[in-house]
Amino acid sequence: MRRARGRPAAVLAALAVLLGATMTSAPATEAIADEPCTLPRSPTHHSEGVDSWNDTYPRAVGTVRAVMLFLSFPDAEPRLSPRRIAKDYFPATTDFFRDASYGKLDLAADVEAEWLRMPADSVSYGIQRDWEPRSRSAYLRDALKLVSGRVDLADYDVVYLVADPDAPGVDPDATKVVNFDKPVTVGDAEVRRLVTVFEHRKPDRNVLAHETGHVFDLPDLYDRPERGHGDWDTHVGDWDLMGSQFGLAPELFGWHKWKLGWLGPGHVDCVRASGTTLHTLQPIGAPLEKGNPESDTRLAVIRTGPAEALVAEARTPGRNDGRSCTRGVLLYRVRSDVASADGPIDVLDGHPDTSACHAASVHPRLADAPLETGESYYDATAGIRIEVGERTVTGGWNIKVVRD
Repeated sequence: MRRARGRPAAVLAALAVLLGATMTSAPATEAIADEPCTLPRSPTHHSEGVDSWNDTYPRAVGTVRAVMLFLSFPDAEPRLSPRRIAKDYFPATTDFFRDASYGKLDLAADVEAEWLRMPADSVSYGIQRDWEPRSRSAYLRDALKLVSGRVDLADYDVVYLVADPDAPGVDPDATKVVNFDKPVTVGDAEVRRLVTVFEHRKPDRNVLAHETGHVFDLPDLYDRPERGHGDWDTHVGDWDLMGSQFGLAPELFGWHKWKLGWLGPGHVDCVRASGTTLHTLQPIGAPLEKGNPESDTRLAVIRTGPAEALVAEARTPGRNDGRSCTRGVLLYRVRSDVASADGPIDVLDGHPDTSACHAASVHPRLADAPLETGESYYDATAGIRIEVGERTVTGGWNIKVVRD
Protein backbone atom coordinates (compact mmCIF):
# COMPACT_ATOMS: atom_id res chain seq x y z
CA MET A 1 0.00 0.00 0.00
CA ARG A 2 1.45 3.37 -1.00
CA ARG A 3 1.20 5.92 1.75
CA ALA A 4 1.04 9.71 1.72
CA ARG A 5 4.39 11.43 1.53
CA GLY A 6 3.72 13.83 4.36
CA ARG A 7 2.42 16.95 2.65
CA PRO A 8 -0.28 18.55 4.87
CA ALA A 9 -3.78 18.01 3.58
CA ALA A 10 -5.48 20.97 1.99
CA VAL A 11 -8.59 22.22 3.73
CA LEU A 12 -11.60 20.74 1.94
CA ALA A 13 -13.70 23.85 2.34
CA ALA A 14 -16.81 24.71 0.34
CA LEU A 15 -16.97 21.21 -1.06
CA ALA A 16 -20.64 21.59 -1.86
CA VAL A 17 -19.82 24.31 -4.37
CA LEU A 18 -17.50 21.95 -6.22
CA LEU A 19 -19.94 19.10 -6.59
CA GLY A 20 -21.52 18.90 -10.01
CA ALA A 21 -23.31 16.59 -12.38
CA THR A 22 -20.89 17.09 -15.26
CA MET A 23 -17.31 17.85 -16.03
CA THR A 24 -16.70 21.22 -17.65
CA SER A 25 -13.16 20.77 -19.00
CA ALA A 26 -12.81 20.97 -22.78
CA PRO A 27 -12.07 17.70 -24.59
CA ALA A 28 -8.79 16.99 -26.28
CA THR A 29 -8.63 17.05 -30.08
CA GLU A 30 -6.82 13.77 -30.81
CA ALA A 31 -8.62 11.96 -33.63
CA ILE A 32 -8.95 8.21 -33.08
CA ALA A 33 -10.66 7.14 -36.30
CA ASP A 34 -11.46 8.28 -39.82
CA GLU A 35 -13.92 11.13 -40.15
CA PRO A 36 -16.83 9.64 -42.15
CA CYS A 37 -17.95 7.22 -39.45
CA THR A 38 -16.83 8.82 -36.23
CA LEU A 39 -19.32 10.95 -34.36
CA PRO A 40 -18.22 14.29 -32.88
CA ARG A 41 -17.91 14.68 -29.14
CA SER A 42 -20.55 17.07 -27.85
CA PRO A 43 -20.73 19.01 -24.55
CA THR A 44 -23.31 16.55 -23.19
CA HIS A 45 -22.32 14.47 -20.15
CA HIS A 46 -20.44 11.30 -21.22
CA SER A 47 -20.90 12.07 -24.92
CA GLU A 48 -20.65 9.03 -27.19
CA GLY A 49 -18.45 10.94 -29.66
CA VAL A 50 -15.32 9.07 -30.77
CA ASP A 51 -13.51 11.81 -32.68
CA SER A 52 -11.56 12.91 -29.58
CA TRP A 53 -10.80 12.00 -25.98
CA ASN A 54 -11.64 14.09 -22.91
CA ASP A 55 -8.34 14.17 -21.03
CA THR A 56 -10.06 14.84 -17.71
CA TYR A 57 -10.79 11.09 -17.70
CA PRO A 58 -8.13 8.39 -17.30
CA ARG A 59 -7.30 6.37 -20.38
CA ALA A 60 -8.60 2.81 -20.14
CA VAL A 61 -5.45 1.33 -21.65
CA GLY A 62 -2.43 -0.23 -19.94
CA THR A 63 -2.24 -0.44 -16.16
CA VAL A 64 -4.86 1.71 -14.42
CA ARG A 65 -4.24 1.91 -10.68
CA ALA A 66 -7.17 1.93 -8.27
CA VAL A 67 -7.44 2.14 -4.50
CA MET A 68 -10.30 0.84 -2.35
CA LEU A 69 -10.81 2.56 1.01
CA PHE A 70 -13.29 1.49 3.68
CA LEU A 71 -15.37 3.74 5.92
CA SER A 72 -16.96 2.67 9.20
CA PHE A 73 -19.34 4.60 11.47
CA PRO A 74 -19.90 5.03 15.21
CA ASP A 75 -23.39 3.48 14.96
CA ALA A 76 -22.16 0.10 13.63
CA GLU A 77 -19.26 -2.22 14.29
CA PRO A 78 -17.99 -3.76 11.03
CA ARG A 79 -18.59 -7.51 10.87
CA LEU A 80 -16.00 -8.21 8.18
CA SER A 81 -12.54 -7.00 7.35
CA PRO A 82 -11.93 -4.67 4.38
CA ARG A 83 -9.98 -7.39 2.61
CA ARG A 84 -12.90 -9.80 2.88
CA ILE A 85 -15.32 -7.23 1.49
CA ALA A 86 -12.91 -6.36 -1.31
CA LYS A 87 -13.14 -9.96 -2.51
CA ASP A 88 -16.74 -9.23 -3.50
CA TYR A 89 -15.36 -6.84 -6.14
CA PHE A 90 -11.88 -8.05 -7.06
CA PRO A 91 -10.62 -9.80 -9.06
CA ALA A 92 -14.08 -9.94 -10.74
CA THR A 93 -13.96 -6.29 -11.84
CA THR A 94 -10.41 -6.61 -13.13
CA ASP A 95 -11.38 -9.78 -14.98
CA PHE A 96 -14.36 -8.08 -16.64
CA PHE A 97 -12.23 -5.28 -18.06
CA ARG A 98 -9.39 -7.58 -19.04
CA ASP A 99 -11.78 -9.66 -21.15
CA ALA A 100 -13.70 -6.66 -22.52
CA SER A 101 -10.49 -4.86 -23.54
CA TYR A 102 -8.86 -7.88 -25.22
CA GLY A 103 -6.19 -7.69 -22.53
CA LYS A 104 -5.42 -4.02 -23.18
CA LEU A 105 -6.58 -2.82 -19.72
CA ASP A 106 -5.24 -4.02 -16.39
CA LEU A 107 -7.25 -2.55 -13.51
CA ALA A 108 -4.83 -3.02 -10.61
CA ALA A 109 -6.51 -2.43 -7.24
CA ASP A 110 -4.85 -1.79 -3.88
CA VAL A 111 -6.96 -2.45 -0.78
CA GLU A 112 -6.51 -0.35 2.37
CA ALA A 113 -6.57 -2.98 5.11
CA GLU A 114 -7.90 -0.82 7.95
CA TRP A 115 -11.30 0.72 8.55
CA LEU A 116 -11.39 4.53 8.58
CA ARG A 117 -13.86 5.67 11.23
CA MET A 118 -16.19 8.49 10.14
CA PRO A 119 -16.93 11.13 12.79
CA ALA A 120 -20.72 10.86 12.54
CA ASP A 121 -23.28 8.05 12.53
CA SER A 122 -24.18 6.59 9.14
CA VAL A 123 -27.82 7.63 9.54
CA SER A 124 -26.82 11.26 9.99
CA TYR A 125 -25.58 11.60 6.42
CA GLY A 126 -28.95 10.92 4.80
CA ILE A 127 -27.45 8.55 2.24
CA GLN A 128 -29.80 7.88 -0.69
CA ARG A 129 -29.84 7.77 -4.49
CA ASP A 130 -30.97 11.38 -4.93
CA TRP A 131 -28.78 12.68 -2.17
CA GLU A 132 -29.44 16.09 -0.67
CA PRO A 133 -26.35 18.14 -1.66
CA ARG A 134 -25.51 19.41 1.83
CA SER A 135 -25.55 15.91 3.35
CA ARG A 136 -23.55 14.48 0.46
CA SER A 137 -20.96 17.25 0.83
CA ALA A 138 -20.65 16.55 4.54
CA TYR A 139 -20.06 12.86 3.84
CA LEU A 140 -17.39 13.55 1.23
CA ARG A 141 -15.71 16.22 3.35
CA ASP A 142 -15.45 13.87 6.34
CA ALA A 143 -14.30 10.95 4.19
CA LEU A 144 -11.59 12.88 2.37
CA LYS A 145 -10.27 14.32 5.61
CA LEU A 146 -9.79 10.76 6.84
CA VAL A 147 -8.09 9.72 3.62
CA SER A 148 -5.77 12.71 3.47
CA GLY A 149 -2.50 11.86 5.18
CA ARG A 150 -3.28 8.12 5.14
CA VAL A 151 -3.14 7.30 1.44
CA ASP A 152 -1.53 9.25 -1.39
CA LEU A 153 -4.32 9.50 -3.94
CA ALA A 154 -1.86 10.97 -6.44
CA ASP A 155 -0.71 7.39 -7.02
CA TYR A 156 -4.13 6.33 -8.32
CA ASP A 157 -6.40 6.85 -11.30
CA VAL A 158 -9.55 5.45 -9.64
CA VAL A 159 -10.71 5.91 -6.02
CA TYR A 160 -13.38 3.72 -4.41
CA LEU A 161 -14.86 4.81 -1.05
CA VAL A 162 -16.67 1.78 0.38
CA ALA A 163 -19.09 2.27 3.27
CA ASP A 164 -19.55 -0.47 5.87
CA PRO A 165 -22.29 -2.60 4.26
CA ASP A 166 -23.84 -3.37 7.66
CA ALA A 167 -24.19 0.25 8.81
CA PRO A 168 -27.88 1.15 9.26
CA GLY A 169 -27.70 4.33 7.16
CA VAL A 170 -26.22 2.67 4.06
CA ASP A 171 -28.62 2.71 1.10
CA PRO A 172 -27.50 0.26 -1.65
CA ASP A 173 -29.32 2.34 -4.25
CA ALA A 174 -26.91 5.24 -3.64
CA THR A 175 -23.75 3.73 -5.19
CA LYS A 176 -22.51 6.10 -7.87
CA VAL A 177 -19.65 8.19 -9.23
CA VAL A 178 -19.35 11.70 -7.80
CA ASN A 179 -17.89 14.28 -10.19
CA PHE A 180 -16.38 17.58 -9.09
CA ASP A 181 -16.78 20.71 -11.22
CA LYS A 182 -13.24 21.59 -10.18
CA PRO A 183 -10.58 19.18 -8.87
CA VAL A 184 -10.43 18.83 -5.08
CA THR A 185 -6.93 18.85 -3.59
CA VAL A 186 -6.31 15.96 -1.20
CA GLY A 187 -2.70 15.82 -0.07
CA ASP A 188 -0.61 15.64 -3.26
CA ALA A 189 -3.58 14.67 -5.42
CA GLU A 190 -6.11 16.59 -7.45
CA VAL A 191 -9.25 14.46 -7.36
CA ARG A 192 -11.75 14.97 -10.18
CA ARG A 193 -14.11 12.12 -9.36
CA LEU A 194 -14.49 9.15 -7.07
CA VAL A 195 -16.79 6.18 -6.65
CA THR A 196 -18.94 6.08 -3.52
CA VAL A 197 -19.95 2.47 -2.80
CA PHE A 198 -22.96 1.75 -0.57
CA GLU A 199 -23.67 -1.89 -1.39
CA HIS A 200 -25.11 -4.41 1.02
CA ARG A 201 -23.60 -7.91 1.00
CA LYS A 202 -23.53 -9.44 -1.42
CA PRO A 203 -23.31 -6.49 -3.79
CA ASP A 204 -25.11 -6.23 -7.10
CA ARG A 205 -23.39 -8.26 -9.81
CA ASN A 206 -21.00 -6.15 -11.89
CA VAL A 207 -21.93 -3.00 -9.99
CA LEU A 208 -18.34 -1.86 -9.56
CA ALA A 209 -17.55 -2.51 -13.22
CA HIS A 210 -20.54 -0.32 -14.16
CA GLU A 211 -19.37 2.54 -11.95
CA THR A 212 -15.81 2.16 -13.18
CA GLY A 213 -17.18 2.54 -16.70
CA HIS A 214 -18.27 6.06 -15.73
CA VAL A 215 -14.73 6.80 -14.56
CA PHE A 216 -13.71 5.97 -18.15
CA ASP A 217 -16.35 8.39 -19.53
CA LEU A 218 -19.03 5.86 -20.44
CA PRO A 219 -22.67 6.94 -20.05
CA ASP A 220 -25.65 5.35 -18.33
CA LEU A 221 -27.70 3.58 -20.98
CA TYR A 222 -30.77 2.88 -18.87
CA ASP A 223 -33.95 4.92 -19.00
CA ARG A 224 -34.85 6.19 -15.56
CA PRO A 225 -38.65 6.31 -15.33
CA GLU A 226 -40.41 9.26 -13.79
CA ARG A 227 -40.60 8.89 -10.00
CA GLY A 228 -38.38 5.80 -10.27
CA HIS A 229 -41.24 3.40 -11.10
CA GLY A 230 -41.37 1.49 -14.39
CA ASP A 231 -39.03 -0.20 -16.84
CA TRP A 232 -35.42 1.01 -16.66
CA ASP A 233 -34.10 -1.13 -19.51
CA THR A 234 -36.06 -0.08 -22.59
CA HIS A 235 -33.05 1.37 -24.46
CA VAL A 236 -30.54 -1.49 -24.50
CA GLY A 237 -31.94 -4.31 -22.37
CA ASP A 238 -29.27 -6.85 -21.40
CA TRP A 239 -26.78 -5.81 -24.08
CA ASP A 240 -24.28 -3.52 -22.33
CA LEU A 241 -22.96 -3.20 -18.78
CA MET A 242 -23.78 0.52 -18.79
CA GLY A 243 -27.44 -0.35 -19.24
CA SER A 244 -27.69 -2.87 -16.42
CA GLN A 245 -25.15 -4.61 -14.22
CA PHE A 246 -27.64 -7.50 -14.07
CA GLY A 247 -27.75 -8.02 -17.84
CA LEU A 248 -27.34 -11.50 -19.32
CA ALA A 249 -24.99 -10.09 -21.97
CA PRO A 250 -23.16 -7.21 -20.24
CA GLU A 251 -20.22 -7.11 -22.65
CA LEU A 252 -19.58 -3.50 -23.65
CA PHE A 253 -20.85 -2.48 -27.06
CA GLY A 254 -18.24 -2.44 -29.78
CA TRP A 255 -18.84 1.31 -30.01
CA HIS A 256 -17.62 1.66 -26.42
CA LYS A 257 -14.60 -0.52 -27.16
CA TRP A 258 -13.81 1.82 -30.06
CA LYS A 259 -14.28 4.88 -27.86
CA LEU A 260 -11.97 3.49 -25.19
CA GLY A 261 -9.22 2.61 -27.66
CA TRP A 262 -9.54 -1.18 -27.50
CA LEU A 263 -10.64 -1.32 -31.13
CA GLY A 264 -8.99 0.75 -33.84
CA PRO A 265 -10.03 2.04 -37.28
CA GLY A 266 -8.91 -1.26 -38.81
CA HIS A 267 -11.62 -3.07 -36.86
CA VAL A 268 -14.38 -0.78 -38.18
CA ASP A 269 -16.00 -1.02 -41.62
CA CYS A 270 -17.37 2.39 -42.52
CA VAL A 271 -20.29 2.49 -44.98
CA ARG A 272 -19.78 5.86 -46.66
CA ALA A 273 -22.11 5.92 -49.66
CA SER A 274 -25.34 4.53 -51.09
CA GLY A 275 -25.39 1.10 -52.69
CA THR A 276 -24.58 -2.41 -51.47
CA THR A 277 -21.59 -3.44 -49.37
CA LEU A 278 -20.56 -6.79 -47.89
CA HIS A 279 -18.97 -7.22 -44.47
CA THR A 280 -17.77 -10.07 -42.26
CA LEU A 281 -18.27 -9.41 -38.55
CA GLN A 282 -16.24 -11.36 -36.01
CA PRO A 283 -17.84 -11.81 -32.54
CA ILE A 284 -17.28 -8.69 -30.46
CA GLY A 285 -16.21 -10.74 -27.43
CA ALA A 286 -13.68 -12.97 -29.21
CA PRO A 287 -9.93 -12.31 -28.87
CA LEU A 288 -8.48 -9.97 -31.49
CA GLU A 289 -6.42 -11.34 -34.33
CA LYS A 290 -2.80 -10.30 -34.01
CA GLY A 291 -1.10 -8.31 -36.74
CA ASN A 292 -3.96 -8.20 -39.25
CA PRO A 293 -6.87 -6.03 -38.06
CA GLU A 294 -8.12 -5.52 -41.63
CA SER A 295 -9.38 -9.13 -41.62
CA ASP A 296 -10.82 -8.76 -38.11
CA THR A 297 -13.82 -6.49 -38.53
CA ARG A 298 -15.85 -6.04 -35.36
CA LEU A 299 -18.20 -3.19 -36.34
CA ALA A 300 -20.04 -2.02 -39.42
CA VAL A 301 -20.94 1.65 -38.99
CA ILE A 302 -23.32 3.67 -41.16
CA ARG A 303 -23.33 7.40 -40.44
CA THR A 304 -26.96 8.56 -40.58
CA GLY A 305 -26.69 12.15 -39.40
CA PRO A 306 -24.34 14.81 -37.99
CA ALA A 307 -24.40 13.13 -34.56
CA GLU A 308 -25.99 9.75 -35.32
CA ALA A 309 -24.87 6.35 -36.61
CA LEU A 310 -26.32 2.88 -37.10
CA VAL A 311 -24.01 0.10 -35.88
CA ALA A 312 -23.94 -3.67 -36.47
CA GLU A 313 -21.89 -6.11 -34.39
CA ALA A 314 -21.87 -9.87 -33.79
CA ARG A 315 -22.78 -11.17 -30.33
CA THR A 316 -22.28 -14.77 -29.18
CA PRO A 317 -22.37 -16.42 -25.74
CA GLY A 318 -18.99 -16.54 -24.05
CA ARG A 319 -16.67 -14.57 -21.77
CA ASN A 320 -18.58 -11.54 -20.43
CA ASP A 321 -21.64 -12.64 -22.43
CA GLY A 322 -21.49 -16.16 -21.03
CA ARG A 323 -25.06 -16.07 -19.71
CA SER A 324 -26.61 -14.80 -22.94
CA CYS A 325 -29.44 -16.97 -24.25
CA THR A 326 -29.45 -15.64 -27.84
CA ARG A 327 -26.88 -14.78 -30.51
CA GLY A 328 -26.66 -13.02 -33.82
CA VAL A 329 -26.03 -9.63 -35.38
CA LEU A 330 -27.05 -6.90 -32.98
CA LEU A 331 -28.07 -3.51 -34.37
CA TYR A 332 -28.14 -0.29 -32.42
CA ARG A 333 -28.35 3.46 -32.99
CA VAL A 334 -25.81 5.81 -31.38
CA ARG A 335 -26.31 9.54 -30.74
CA SER A 336 -23.33 11.59 -29.58
CA ASP A 337 -25.45 14.64 -28.73
CA VAL A 338 -27.64 12.80 -26.19
CA ALA A 339 -26.54 12.85 -22.56
CA SER A 340 -26.00 9.97 -20.16
CA ALA A 341 -29.30 8.37 -19.02
CA ASP A 342 -31.25 10.15 -21.79
CA GLY A 343 -30.84 7.35 -24.34
CA PRO A 344 -27.56 7.88 -26.24
CA ILE A 345 -27.82 4.29 -27.54
CA ASP A 346 -30.94 2.37 -28.59
CA VAL A 347 -30.90 -1.31 -29.52
CA LEU A 348 -32.99 -2.04 -32.62
CA ASP A 349 -35.30 -4.99 -32.04
CA GLY A 350 -34.84 -7.52 -34.82
CA HIS A 351 -37.85 -9.50 -33.55
CA PRO A 352 -40.41 -6.93 -32.34
CA ASP A 353 -43.22 -9.47 -32.09
CA THR A 354 -41.41 -11.86 -29.75
CA SER A 355 -39.33 -11.90 -26.59
CA ALA A 356 -36.94 -14.31 -24.87
CA CYS A 357 -35.15 -15.29 -21.68
CA HIS A 358 -38.12 -14.40 -19.47
CA ALA A 359 -36.74 -16.02 -16.34
CA ALA A 360 -33.52 -14.01 -16.27
CA SER A 361 -33.53 -11.11 -18.76
CA VAL A 362 -33.82 -7.53 -17.49
CA HIS A 363 -35.92 -6.74 -20.58
CA PRO A 364 -37.19 -9.84 -22.44
CA ARG A 365 -38.54 -7.85 -25.39
CA LEU A 366 -34.95 -7.00 -26.41
CA ALA A 367 -33.36 -10.28 -25.34
CA ASP A 368 -33.95 -11.71 -28.84
CA ALA A 369 -33.01 -8.50 -30.65
CA PRO A 370 -30.08 -9.98 -32.68
CA LEU A 371 -30.66 -11.21 -36.22
CA GLU A 372 -29.67 -14.72 -37.30
CA THR A 373 -28.82 -16.11 -40.74
CA GLY A 374 -31.53 -15.35 -43.32
CA GLU A 375 -33.04 -12.48 -41.36
CA SER A 376 -32.99 -8.78 -42.16
CA TYR A 377 -33.87 -5.38 -40.73
CA TYR A 378 -35.01 -2.32 -42.66
CA ASP A 379 -34.65 1.14 -41.17
CA ALA A 380 -37.15 3.15 -43.18
CA THR A 381 -36.13 6.46 -41.68
CA ALA A 382 -32.49 6.06 -42.69
CA GLY A 383 -33.18 4.02 -45.83
CA ILE A 384 -30.88 1.18 -44.73
CA ARG A 385 -31.41 -2.57 -45.00
CA ILE A 386 -29.15 -5.03 -43.21
CA GLU A 387 -29.31 -8.67 -44.28
CA VAL A 388 -27.57 -11.43 -42.30
CA GLY A 389 -25.92 -14.20 -44.27
CA GLU A 390 -24.10 -17.38 -43.34
CA ARG A 391 -21.95 -17.82 -40.26
CA THR A 392 -18.20 -17.87 -40.64
CA VAL A 393 -15.86 -20.64 -39.50
CA THR A 394 -14.68 -18.27 -36.74
CA GLY A 395 -18.20 -17.87 -35.34
CA GLY A 396 -19.15 -14.52 -36.83
CA TRP A 397 -21.58 -13.58 -39.60
CA ASN A 398 -21.46 -12.25 -43.12
CA ILE A 399 -23.80 -9.32 -43.62
CA LYS A 400 -25.00 -7.19 -46.51
CA VAL A 401 -25.71 -3.49 -46.07
CA VAL A 402 -27.99 -1.86 -48.66
CA ARG A 403 -28.23 1.90 -48.45
CA ASP A 404 -30.77 3.81 -50.57
